[in-house]
Amino acid sequence: MAKQTFTTGQVLTASQMQSLQATAMGGGSATAKTASYVLVAADAGATVIMNSASATTITVNTSLFSAGDTVFIQNIGAGVSTITAGSATVNTASSLALAQYESGTLYFTAAGASIFSKADGAAAGGGGKVLQVVTASTTTATTVASTSYTDTTLTATITPTSATSTILVLVSQYSFQSRVQASVNAGIRILRGATAVYNDAKNSSRLTVIGIATPELYLGLYTNLTYKDSPATTSATTYKTQGKVSSTADSGQVVYQDDSTPSTITLLEIGA
Repeated sequence: MAKQTFTTGQVLTASQMQSLQATAMGGGSATAKTASYVLVAADAGATVIMNSASATTITVNTSLFSAGDTVFIQNIGAGVSTITAGSATVNTASSLALAQYESGTLYFTAAGASIFSKADGAAAGGGGKVLQVVTASTTTATTVASTSYTDTTLTATITPTSATSTILVLVSQYSFQSRVQASVNAGIRILRGATAVYNDAKNSSRLTVIGIATPELYLGLYTNLTYKDSPATTSATTYKTQGKVSSTADSGQVVYQDDSTPSTITLLEIGA
């Protein structure tokens, strides 16, 4: 229920008393918001309920609320709801993103300034919570016979709920490299979009001649990588791997997901 306004000597009706009681107890609209929402003045003292399967925003504008006003926000939907500063400022010691069943309170220190506090009591420096996990895999055999980095078909996309989040990239990729008569290195790297964020400068694996006159060398293994990235965006962000070999002479090559052996990539959004 919205914040109530009374005059001196006013006699309250039963309906007004019920509304006042609901406000004091943190009552809210019976109709949950199923899309992004812009707060209105009537939300002062009320509970705003979000219920969407997709990500939503709750926008806070200035000149709607007074110092001391509060707005309680509860997310019951599967989509993350993010408190977003419109023309007002929103400060927080934790995260502005509310995952399903999380809640928080906006407290206004002025008409155009507010503080958002999560109900879980997260304090400054208390980040590190996993906000979402995206996992993808591939079994598509992909041959790379090139000394330039080439896509391996292992890719995943995540949409961060906050621009301050960290994305932890976990890669477990199978490769089978081969060459006749000589040593060969195979390298792998991680890209965010078109930008290489991790480069395997020394190459992840190496086939080495062991003294046979005309050897044929083969090596199959999983390469496991962990990389922490800060994309600083709330837009959909794609991560993928690329591979190469140090030489293509003497049939030098590397086959990712050889014989349909699965490779996986996992993206974890970690709250600031």
